[in-house]
Amino acid sequence: MTPVTVLLADEQALLREGVASLLAGSPRYEVIGSIADGRECVRRALRCQPGLIVFDCAMRGLSGLEAIRRIVPRCPQTRLLCLSAYEDSRWVRAAFDAGAQGYVLKRDGFEVLREAIESVMRSRYFISPDIAHLLVDGLRRHDGPAFAQGMLLSTREREITQLFAEGLSARDIAERLHVSIKTVGTHREHIMAKLGINGIAKLTRYALREGLTTLEP
Repeated sequence: MTPVTVLLADEQALLREGVASLLAGSPRYEVIGSIADGRECVRRALRCQPGLIVFDCAMRGLSGLEAIRRIVPRCPQTRLLCLSAYEDSRWVRAAFDAGAQGYVLKRDGFEVLREAIESVMRSRYFISPDIAHLLVDGLRRHDGPAFAQGMLLSTREREITQLFAEGLSARDIAERLHVSIKTVGTHREHIMAKLGINGIAKLTRYALREGLTTLEP
């Protein structure tokens, strides 16, 4: 039987290595990539079309959530499992809204992770047992979409908002995205106008509130 190809995307190398070691014990899976950057995750996924991506929702540069929003429509057969440190209901719901089939906490043991992988590969949904009540509570309250205001912005605008919030200058962003500084400035103006705010400090608070970045070291 052809093994399921797996792409691992998380800023923490130790965590990626641990998951890779877990999967190496089974002939059913083949890890084809281990990366720390959301943008590279998108590139690798589109090129390799892996059977499974295990990702962190809060990577710097391009968040995991934004990465899978780009991957889902172009990799329809790829299963997506979020491995996250965040137990807040907004992160959980945002991951599923973006296209994930599973959400596991980093503090869960390998047995939970193994069960989650098996579930999503059988086209089932999985959520860490410790936080399942969050989704149930949300359904009872009839909550709207997680981080709903972020949907006011385009994909590029969300990416630029994240980079500004993480302390990059317009020049840094232009170099990273291979666009002109003027283009970055135009995007910033549009973002501020859409959100009705001014100044990078307010933009950073918005990015934190809407889950576009965590500003963790």
